[in-house]
Amino acid sequence: MRKRYLYILASAVLLQSCTDNSYRGTIDIAGVSDEPMPVIVVVGNPDNMFISKGSGAIDNETEVWKNAPVYVYSFRKDLNTSFDRTSSENAVECLVDGSKDRDGAMSGKMARIGELDSYVTWEGPEDAVYYPLNTQPYDFYAYYIDDMQIPDADFVRTPDEISFPVEIDGSQDLMSAKATLLDEQLENAGYTDEDKANITNYAYSAYTAALNIQPVIYFKHHLVRLRFDVYSGFEETTGKKIYVDRIEVRSKTKGVFTVASKSADRMGVDFSGDDRPLTDRPLLALKDKGGAELQRVELPYAGDGIGMENIYEGTPVRIGESLLVAPDTEYQVILTLTEVLESGRHHQNVSRTYLRTSAGNSFLPGNQYTVRFAVYGVTEVGTSVTLTPWGDGGSLEVGQDSPPVAVEIITD
Repeated sequence: MRKRYLYILASAVLLQSCTDNSYRGTIDIAGVSDEPMPVIVVVGNPDNMFISKGSGAIDNETEVWKNAPVYVYSFRKDLNTSFDRTSSENAVECLVDGSKDRDGAMSGKMARIGELDSYVTWEGPEDAVYYPLNTQPYDFYAYYIDDMQIPDADFVRTPDEISFPVEIDGSQDLMSAKATLLDEQLENAGYTDEDKANITNYAYSAYTAALNIQPVIYFKHHLVRLRFDVYSGFEETTGKKIYVDRIEVRSKTKGVFTVASKSADRMGVDFSGDDRPLTDRPLLALKDKGGAELQRVELPYAGDGIGMENIYEGTPVRIGESLLVAPDTEYQVILTLTEVLESGRHHQNVSRTYLRTSAGNSFLPGNQYTVRFAVYGVTEVGTSVTLTPWGDGGSLEVGQDSPPVAVEIITD
């Protein structure tokens, strides 16, 4: 029988601390149990996140996690700790990783989020993990790779960090984070200043677990989300029909994902090693929601009063779900349209547009950009780009405060 544990978590605000977190041995705190304390990991606001299986990006329109897998590492908070030690080798130095379930595993330990709460359920033979019975604190890291499968041989574990190569296909969201003590976890009215200092020093450990203070993970997006809206600028009197057949984007696809590091600012996906010219990069195809192939979309006629000068005041047609691409300074967007005349004659046209940021800027991870096409005819297409919120922001760090990016639009 799997045990489930419950505690109430308020909305999170991160606490910055420069406290010395080195191990100081066991302290005697009245009322704290000396029984084994389970390791419980909490994922912040799962209903603002995602569904799995390469079905697209995470936002507030999707349902709860639906058993999506996440992977967790936990290492002793100590300058001498080495991230290349596995839990099967040294369970004190590495409290949690995949080797708890399978010898030689280099990944984090798999866990799944409950459909009704925010607490992970450990997967694998070892479905319960316990802290050592002292105040030794541990750091927690977690990552999400959607439906990617990473073989053990691809993991690089050094004394200071853990990474592996990834290759994205446009439908997979990549996220990671390190647990950080929250303000709300220190706001118990019964805590003295000494209690708060102890909690800060010994997070996360059997001591803090006994006080119901658990590591909380707020994931950060590491990819750029592109959404696509089409505005109609042709009237019914033309007698023609126009369909969107495909939307594709050329992007970098090969990167290195650092999922745990003693320098937290190194965590994320680095695509700098993918130095292929833009025109040699793979085409990532936009899909429908749920990961299905994009179905041909018929565009409506322009609304009353909508013309060339005010086309973006009309109602757009959202095409597909979204594409998740590498942060970069440029992309090539390929739009394929088909026009059907009253005579029944068909004419297909492929429009290639380059999106390039101004010098010193880039499309940033965790941000969503809406690419807007103004379609007046199958060969008459205008393009613009806007920065739009990714979901409602919520507790995800999605870059909603980033400045707008000036984008140069170049059409072949």
